[in-house]
Amino acid sequence: MIKLRSKHLFLGLSVGAAILIATTATSWAAEGRPKAKKAEATRPVVLQRSDADLYAATLAGRYAQNVNDPRLAAQAWVQAFYRRPHDVELYDQATAANLEIGNFAMVVRMAKLVPATQRTDEAVLALAVEAFTEGRFADAGRLLESRAFDAGLTQFASHLRAYALLGQGQTQAAVDLAAKPTGSAALDEAALMSRAFILAHAGRSAEAIRLLDQAHQAGQDSPTGLRLYGQLLTAAGRQSDAIARLTPFATGNSPMASALSGALADAQAGGRVVSRSSFLSSATSGLLTLVEARKGQRASGETTELLYLLAFLNPGSSAVNAVLGQHLVSYGQADQAELILSRVGSTSPDYVAAQVELAWLIYDRDPVLALQKAERLAAAQDVPAAWTVLADMLAANRRDLEAEAAYHRLIQTGEAGRWSASQMWPLYFGRGGARERLGRWQEALADLRQAKTLAPNQANVLNYLGYALADRGENLDEALGLLRSAMRLRPRSGAIADSYGWALFKLGRYEEAVGMLERAAILAPTLAEVADHLGDAYWRTGHEDEARMEWGRALSLSPPEDMAAALEIKLDKGLPPDPRKAADAAIIAQSKPR
Repeated sequence: MIKLRSKHLFLGLSVGAAILIATTATSWAAEGRPKAKKAEATRPVVLQRSDADLYAATLAGRYAQNVNDPRLAAQAWVQAFYRRPHDVELYDQATAANLEIGNFAMVVRMAKLVPATQRTDEAVLALAVEAFTEGRFADAGRLLESRAFDAGLTQFASHLRAYALLGQGQTQAAVDLAAKPTGSAALDEAALMSRAFILAHAGRSAEAIRLLDQAHQAGQDSPTGLRLYGQLLTAAGRQSDAIARLTPFATGNSPMASALSGALADAQAGGRVVSRSSFLSSATSGLLTLVEARKGQRASGETTELLYLLAFLNPGSSAVNAVLGQHLVSYGQADQAELILSRVGSTSPDYVAAQVELAWLIYDRDPVLALQKAERLAAAQDVPAAWTVLADMLAANRRDLEAEAAYHRLIQTGEAGRWSASQMWPLYFGRGGARERLGRWQEALADLRQAKTLAPNQANVLNYLGYALADRGENLDEALGLLRSAMRLRPRSGAIADSYGWALFKLGRYEEAVGMLERAAILAPTLAEVADHLGDAYWRTGHEDEARMEWGRALSLSPPEDMAAALEIKLDKGLPPDPRKAADAAIIAQSKPR
């Protein structure tokens, strides 16, 4: 990532502020000190139009950064840079802003306008990639060899240079450079799959398989690398080994399983012909495995830049676009992620995974549209990952009867296929929730208990089951225990604190409930249900004004219709008498017909 090289930037001022400072400075310089009173008009400083445009662009860049609009920031800093291309600070700002949105074409254009010594590491990599894509492998190699990169980029640059050597026909030099020890066991392990792609492209399959064996033992699970692994093993007559390697990853309802199901089917069919990928495809795939292997140990911004760089290297790579899009989703860059994921082609093994991510991105703004997308995906792709997103979307849209049927189908498939506990518990959890909302409590309870058995430390399961028991007044001690466990796992969850407080309320421990529900209201101030529960607890402890205030706040938070109707009644009449209190019990007894 770029480190800005100057300590301040005067250009961040607005035009008006710049004029004011310049005018004041001129006046002070003439007098030697500031005047207490205005003696005479100072002579105005006249800015050239080019200066005004420069100040406006830098102000726009600062504003865009402050409001988190990276595209506007990139455009503004580029405008400022072109007004003053010799300014190192402006070059750094413009480069950093364009790296953030993955605009490497602009990074390259700007890099060509500045001295080589002024270019950033990322700009040098981008220039090398441009040369690579144009077939100028020697130029790419010279650019990479002449630069001492920061530690986080050194290995990537070294492997890019190795692929440039491979492009020149210098196979052994490429193999040797990629195999050069880094001094770090973790980095050397991360390079195994990339080295295997170099060897595979050179036709040295046996050596590539040995490296992929080592990567497998190191726990590397890049779908791109695993697909090559399966192809090479099958082509070498090791069909059973290929099936054994792929089955754990290609079985089940995860997006990764959908990405590898085709590779597993090929291995099971026993095909022995490996179609040789293009050189660009091999280089892209190998470098992608290198980035994926270090994703957890590298700063997120650095990983983002490298993935964008691979998209610049090979814009049509569905594998790169799928990984980049999912990475952007995980770091909250939803708009850019949606754009990238939409580029994954329908014939790509990564298509279903990309469509699942897209469906959830759409859900955040339009749940119905997201459900429609999931329905189309499940109709077109008859794979468990597509069925799962459909079931989840049906449940999220409260079409519980259809959701229950969809989860039921998945559970039957999973039980027959012996899916792992990590894949099965969400299905029992989803079906249990749908059945609970349908009023089929005993069936729901069995599903929720099964989900808990499969995932005993899953906070959402513990919370849902504990709350459902408490809300029905069943097994309240068990409910409290479940909710305490959930709170230990997620102490900052307002929803779980609310569940625990509500369980205390159901047990008649109203004072304790107030404290816990007040905490829940702080952690989750926008949840109507929390405010509703806190109002009930206030009422039972004699704080009727506070109770009505919370019920009113709950109404303002757009609760469901049935909750809103109940809140209106509470605001009008309060809660009914509490049978736990002797005085209230007497009132209840007197009100019963004799």
